[in-house]
Amino acid sequence: EKLDLGPDVLHGGNSLNSQCPRFEPQLGAGACKATVAPDSCEWSWLSHRCEKEVDPPGYFHKTACSRDSTKLAESCKVWQRFKKPHPSRNCLIVDMCGEKPQEQKCLVMTGNLKVEVLNTSAYENTTLIAGAMQTALVSTLGVSSSNVLVLQVRGGVYTWPDWASRPLQPGGPPRRQRLLQERVLQVSGGNSSGANSSSLQASLSDWIDQFGSGDPVVENGYGYLKFAIEEMPDSLMPDSIPGRASALAIAFNTNLGTDSTLGSV
Repeated sequence: EKLDLGPDVLHGGNSLNSQCPRFEPQLGAGACKATVAPDSCEWSWLSHRCEKEVDPPGYFHKTACSRDSTKLAESCKVWQRFKKPHPSRNCLIVDMCGEKPQEQKCLVMTGNLKVEVLNTSAYENTTLIAGAMQTALVSTLGVSSSNVLVLQVRGGVYTWPDWASRPLQPGGPPRRQRLLQERVLQVSGGNSSGANSSSLQASLSDWIDQFGSGDPVVENGYGYLKFAIEEMPDSLMPDSIPGRASALAIAFNTNLGTDSTLGSV
């Protein structure tokens, strides 16, 4: 059979041991840079079999670097096989929620924000503040607006949105109850038997407990907010969140229509 190898492939023109590109997990995020296969390279039969008969750069590269939301478990397994953390997808979702795509919407992030208030008069309306921060969290973290809850701005009321009281399915528990249950399981490391332990309840108290009704909106130059985010996307890496604080403050100021209400988050 005659093969068309291209005009640049010459007899004896390739150096020995010109290896085909393949998955190199030691490079971290660099392992997923676009590869260009040469006109010819060395790809052994063992490599062919090991890579599940997928052409270079092979099955492991294709799977590990996949952005397909339905292939998260497979992608994470490749990185785990090589004992390396996934550089761009949150594999905690697989560990906590399960391997099936329909199960991978359980991860919840909750927290408190401490914000430096430079313009107290612009920060007085807690309803406007909650709306501006909700929109800022959506744009800064790249999450769906329907999954972001600003539960309370200190000095304002503690509010679950109306949809949180409705069940996801007819006859099912309210969405709010599911969110709390998922958060408890995550903080307890998936151990439901320890969900009522004093240490666990203490770790949740900063989020669940409400600010007092008489608390000032701004105190010593700072304001405080409580928030929760449902169905965390696998593309949002936990270690990337602290680095987005400045962007969050800028987005908040833009949403509120001012340049300098917040100085830092």
